[in-house]
Amino acid sequence: MTDESSDRIFTDRAFTRLPAEVPSPGFEAALLAAYDAWNARRPAGRWAALGAALCQFSESIWPGAPVWAPASAFVFALLVGAGLGVSLPSILQDEQPAFSLEQPTNFSLSSAGVVQEDL
Repeated sequence: MTDESSDRIFTDRAFTRLPAEVPSPGFEAALLAAYDAWNARRPAGRWAALGAALCQFSESIWPGAPVWAPASAFVFALLVGAGLGVSLPSILQDEQPAFSLEQPTNFSLSSAGVVQEDL
C-alpha cells in the first residue's frame, strides 16, 4: 500500500465520520426571505430586485440598521486591513529578523567551530 492510497483511505474514513453540516434555521430563513423580496420586486427591474434582496439580507446581518451601516462597516474594515497590509511591511523592514532563509547564519557541521564545554 502506497503512502498516497493510505492517506486517501484515512481521509475518506475521517470525512465519513464527520456529522453532516446543516445551516442554522435563521440563516435559511434569511436566505428565503431575501429570495422572496427579490422575486416580488423582479417585475420592477433588475436593480430594484437586487436592492430588495440586499436590503432583506442586510436586515438578517444587522437587524434594525439601515442598509448603509453593514456596508460601511465592511468598507471600514477593508480599508483598515489594506492600510495595515501596506504599512506594516515597511515598518518591519528596518528590523533585522531573528531567523531568515534569505540571510542564513554561518552554520558548520564540522566540530572546528564548536566550543567544547567541560563536563
